[in-house]
Amino acid sequence: MDKREQEPQWYELARKGPFPEMKFTEEAAGEVARQIGMDGSSLNQVLPSGRWRRAIRLRILSAAVILLLFGAGAVYWGSGWSGQPGGFNPLQVSSAGIIDPPVAGQADLTDEGLKATAEQVMLEQLGDKLPFASLERLKEPEEGIATVDFKEGDYYATVWINTETGEVFRTNMFTFFTPEEIDSKFIDEAMDQLRNAGYKGKFTVTGLKHFVHYGTNDDELGVQTDDLLMGNEGQIDYENGVYRSSTFSMGENEVTAEVKQTGLKAIKLFREQGTERLYSISRTVATKGDILVLKYGESERMATTVLMDYSTQDIIQVEDMALYDGNSFTSADPSTNLLNMDKAKLQLAAAAIADEMFGIRLEDYRFVKEMSGIGTIAFKSRDGATVITGSYNMDGVFYMMQQTDAFE
Repeated sequence: MDKREQEPQWYELARKGPFPEMKFTEEAAGEVARQIGMDGSSLNQVLPSGRWRRAIRLRILSAAVILLLFGAGAVYWGSGWSGQPGGFNPLQVSSAGIIDPPVAGQADLTDEGLKATAEQVMLEQLGDKLPFASLERLKEPEEGIATVDFKEGDYYATVWINTETGEVFRTNMFTFFTPEEIDSKFIDEAMDQLRNAGYKGKFTVTGLKHFVHYGTNDDELGVQTDDLLMGNEGQIDYENGVYRSSTFSMGENEVTAEVKQTGLKAIKLFREQGTERLYSISRTVATKGDILVLKYGESERMATTVLMDYSTQDIIQVEDMALYDGNSFTSADPSTNLLNMDKAKLQLAAAAIADEMFGIRLEDYRFVKEMSGIGTIAFKSRDGATVITGSYNMDGVFYMMQQTDAFE
């Protein structure tokens, strides 16, 4: 029972807070891909029939799918100017994400023809045109497949095409739009979502991030998107064309001293020695949750993050990156493999933290699962309603503890 399977996806946004790293590297792209469900399955997928595709098109037309993108610049909410009418609106281009397969025997299967097909799909799904980088016809065991790549800086689009039929069956793309390139109507709608989430300040839009993929997993019907409207004060998140959450920064005077002390008490369960400096405060409001995020430490990279329920002030998760050991994930020595640690000792160590943090008795919980090789262990309450998940380093010291509702 992976903690990522147990928690809402927007928990990750809450952990990152309103000021994520703006430079979208290939490593970051891979992380986003993992978050939204890319499973690395074979490229040789069963291609859907034209009828099935047209049925998907009808579904896509009835639900907003493609979303947002990012860049630099400034758009001030309430200043009377935001984007431009007729600029990029991800909700309007969502219905153009899928094209019908070519008529048998009529597809242009030359390199130029495959490139033209890929460019068309890029424009429809990404809403942008990136410079052509390469075209490769793969060899065995993936013979019959071509990959067409477009790239500009950190932004990219890759299209997989069946070289025998000319049909596009997979895409993976990322780009951005500056504030001036975004449709002002879309920004206005996003600002309404932010206002409804409880934000009362002036929001400075800095751009729109847009990540899209298609044909990756068998259970995904159509184009999949994960997008953020970015601002100096926070971010607004959409998934597959549907609003998911808003994250925005808060001042220290907007939370009580009791809340701050609760956060400090929680992190001291992991290690007694450590900074007490409150680095930042933010709030993530989603359709099914409201989370307060306190970060303690001297920098964003090594901060200790405390997630609390905004209304009840109950602790949801604590993650102390100073205790994280990256070598724990790469050790090949069986004597130092995380999976070889004593489960009973791990439960005792976890209970020393979880019992006080969550007001429970972890010894009454049953062991559920340990994730292979990554040092994460999970326990479920006897009634099956709650899951306690903990991540530990090579010394058996926990650096993350989380309580979530069980999702059967």
